[in-house]
Amino acid sequence: MKKTILIVDDEKLIRNLLEEFCKQSGYESILCENAEQAVNRITDADLVITDFQMPGMSGADLAKVVKKEKPGLPIIIFTGTPGEVPKDHSANVLISKPFELKGLREITENLLSRAV
Repeated sequence: MKKTILIVDDEKLIRNLLEEFCKQSGYESILCENAEQAVNRITDADLVITDFQMPGMSGADLAKVVKKEKPGLPIIIFTGTPGEVPKDHSANVLISKPFELKGLREITENLLSRAV
């Protein structure tokens, strides 16, 4: 069974890029344009990739909800402003933008192989 990655970003271009990344990597994807939408899809995911800075709920806030609702679910937060991400962000990995898809693939595979 294919693993499913929940992609959360307010920028359509980034969501589409990550959707293509998932297809090429053999994963299913669920796309959400904000964290509030994503909260309703947590149970459908094997991994969450979220932007940090979004209107409304931030990626760090989403990560806290994820850890409460589905504690074993791995989370990747990516950000263009790493200094603004709180130290207690609850994610497994924090990635600075811009990032290379090769590196993201390695991190994704590593987290999914260890996920409960």
